[in-house]
Amino acid sequence: MELKGLTDAEVKERKDRGEINSVEPIVSRSYKDIFVKNTFTPFNLILFAMGAVLLILGEYRDAFAATGIIIMNIIVATIQESKAKRRLDQIALLLRPKVTVIRNATEVIVDQAEIVKDDIIKLNPGDQALVDGITLESDYLEMDESLLTGESHTVRKHVQDRIYSGSYCVTGFGYYQVDAFGDSTFASKMLSSAKKYKAKKTPLQIETTAVTELLMIVAVVFMFLMVIINIIKNSDLSIALELIIKNAVIVLDIVPIALFLLIVIAYMISAIRMANKGVLLQNSSAVESLSHVDVVCMDKTGTITTNKLVYNDMVAYRDGCEEIVKAFANATGSKNRTIEALIEKFGKTEVNVKDEIRFSSDRKYSAVRMELDGKDVSVYMGAYPSLSSKLDRKECKDDIEMYSSKGLRTILLAVAKTPDLYDSNGDPIIPDLELLAVIAIEDEVRPDCRETIDVFLNNGMDIKVISGDDPVTVNSLFEIAKIPGERKIISGEELDALSGDAKEKAILECNIFGRMKPDHKEKIINTLKNYGKYVAMVGDGVNDVKSLKAAQVGVALESGAGAARGVADIVLLNDDFSALPKSLVEGKRTVSGMRNILRLYLARNFVFAFMVFFIMIVISTIMDSSLSLFQPMQASFYALVSVGIVAFLMTIWAEPTEIKGAILPGVLNYAIPVALVLSIFAVGLYIMFYNLTLNGTLVIDFNEFQLLHYGIPEFDTVEEMCKHYGVDNIQDIPLSRTAEINARNALLLFAILAGISQIVFVMPIRKFFSIDGKTVKDVKPTILMCLLFAFVALAYWVVDTQPLLQKLITLVSFPLEYALGIIVAVVVWWFIMRQILRMNKHGIITKIAQKWFDNKYRKLYMSAKEEDDVQVED
Repeated sequence: MELKGLTDAEVKERKDRGEINSVEPIVSRSYKDIFVKNTFTPFNLILFAMGAVLLILGEYRDAFAATGIIIMNIIVATIQESKAKRRLDQIALLLRPKVTVIRNATEVIVDQAEIVKDDIIKLNPGDQALVDGITLESDYLEMDESLLTGESHTVRKHVQDRIYSGSYCVTGFGYYQVDAFGDSTFASKMLSSAKKYKAKKTPLQIETTAVTELLMIVAVVFMFLMVIINIIKNSDLSIALELIIKNAVIVLDIVPIALFLLIVIAYMISAIRMANKGVLLQNSSAVESLSHVDVVCMDKTGTITTNKLVYNDMVAYRDGCEEIVKAFANATGSKNRTIEALIEKFGKTEVNVKDEIRFSSDRKYSAVRMELDGKDVSVYMGAYPSLSSKLDRKECKDDIEMYSSKGLRTILLAVAKTPDLYDSNGDPIIPDLELLAVIAIEDEVRPDCRETIDVFLNNGMDIKVISGDDPVTVNSLFEIAKIPGERKIISGEELDALSGDAKEKAILECNIFGRMKPDHKEKIINTLKNYGKYVAMVGDGVNDVKSLKAAQVGVALESGAGAARGVADIVLLNDDFSALPKSLVEGKRTVSGMRNILRLYLARNFVFAFMVFFIMIVISTIMDSSLSLFQPMQASFYALVSVGIVAFLMTIWAEPTEIKGAILPGVLNYAIPVALVLSIFAVGLYIMFYNLTLNGTLVIDFNEFQLLHYGIPEFDTVEEMCKHYGVDNIQDIPLSRTAEINARNALLLFAILAGISQIVFVMPIRKFFSIDGKTVKDVKPTILMCLLFAFVALAYWVVDTQPLLQKLITLVSFPLEYALGIIVAVVVWWFIMRQILRMNKHGIITKIAQKWFDNKYRKLYMSAKEEDDVQVED
């Protein structure tokens, strides 16, 4: 039947009626989604609400402080993500699925968004069906529907059989006519029935959620206590309300509200950097997943070799083999690269084909029933393990080993003693065979193979090559490429002969797997995962789809089968395998940077938690007065200089390090002791400066504005302040107000300087600064620390000399001797803290955190590693 397809006019009619495949692949978030997700988070909404209340109360500066950092985060994050989106969309556009359709009686290639109803689509091996339809022609077409049904066997398609989107062509080819797309496809209906989609969180996001939930509970408890304290201690409800709102803004700073934002930005920046290196991330968690990889499984094709096959040699066991090879190569419909190499060598010819079995990775052989010299003959070609049980002679093994030892691929040519290719049920069969020849095919070794694999090995990753070729061939290619290391090889037959612990031991110990089928690859990867390995799988063919899905990180080549690219987390652009190890290192760098950010960020959050408890609850209750930790603007300034500026640069400057498992316990092992000791010093300074002011030792002449607005609560007029304290004039205001201002500002200055000084704990350039003996080569973090110290000094000097800025940032400049005293306290704290961290006697924190995390989040954490980028949830 001649297929003519639709005409241009018929295509236009269907487009006008809306009968077009309008479902677009999601390659990145929309601009609207980026803005909405960055803006309308629960924490942002709470702070915006508090800012609105402060505006109503006339506290404009504090309203700005409560929302300013959030607004800045939203602007920066939206700009960064939008830039990243444009770049990634440009690259992803190159890999958008395309299909071959028949229009105006001619085959043309169109984008998937151009498919219309009744289009006739051609399917070749490796093509994934993007829409549903009815089979019109089938030339031994076999589809794998495992992504939809879970069944591992292929399905032979005949005329009028349905083709489902999501399935992919394993062998043969055919044409089908579109009758459903978008939400009308079988796959969409199956997922939409009683299920909904939910974006998957990455492991790091789950860890961040864990500590955020913990600190949120702490913040809510503290807020509840402070509401009660302020209501009891303030008969004036307006003042109580003002204090409650301001204190709530401070207490909410205990919650790491910007961490999720920082993670997203860090991942987007890494995605751009990887794209510039030739790696396209199709999965948001792939950046992080790359950092955990400790085993890289790969097919040799496209990784060790270039897949440029040429005929090398042949051992013939009877005369006339060349003509039979020539006939078979021209007759078979499985025109893979091996067959193309044979046609290149032996030439083209016309053959009368009666029947055939197409090649598939599961079968590892193909067969053709044809007319040869006037006789009805069936010829088989395939791998030795697939045909050996039916061969009439076994001495070919010596020839196979001879070729394999040279790194050559081998295939057997045999003639069947009976012509039938299928049994009565239509299933392929292998009758008794007469061996005709062993053919050797050469595959070129990649010139950068040694260098690329060295990067894997130098970063502590194990390499396992899983190939359909003879394991001896793969081993020889390693020798040709001069790849170092001990090699243990095993074949698919040998692996099948093992069971239980012996099989698992072989999978763990061997690093060259030959004559492997798709199910073997999947089994190997699942076994490695069961033993705690984090696995990346590199593949390019239909036979790699199952293993790509099974691996925690699936990597496909750009030129690979569409089905392989469709399920992969990462696509190597231009088939540049050398870009992969660079990306693995980049992944480690990104997560190392996030670990550093978490250390600084959570240390600050726990500082807030401890100091809120000590000062705003304990000391405030003891002193029977309303004390505040910081004013909102002071808290924003503290956040900016101690964490905000550093966080955006930490990922860029991070160096790749080995991180096993969850990073949260190790982060808490740093953050909690640092925060606790810092808080003890800070509270001590608070009490000291409070008492120094009360006893008249520390005297600072505050102007009227500072007395009104630097203290807690704030007042609009002198009369209002005097009335609150029950005095007649400003000179009689109790010293407790100025004492509280001095104490709070001493605490603020100490916390800022101590926070900045932690940069050299996290990224030390000398062992003098190191807390674990490790150092970094980059001096930029240390330079940044010095610049931040200078910036703080400048800020205090400018505020002290510019009255206008005093109204914006409520900082107090102390006399030189007191400022130096605070600096000395920071230095003492730093040396004590360095010694505590070096001794690591607080490892109990790691154990407690690990146990808590394991009990509460481990199941979710592990599933996040293994699920797809989008999961379905009941």
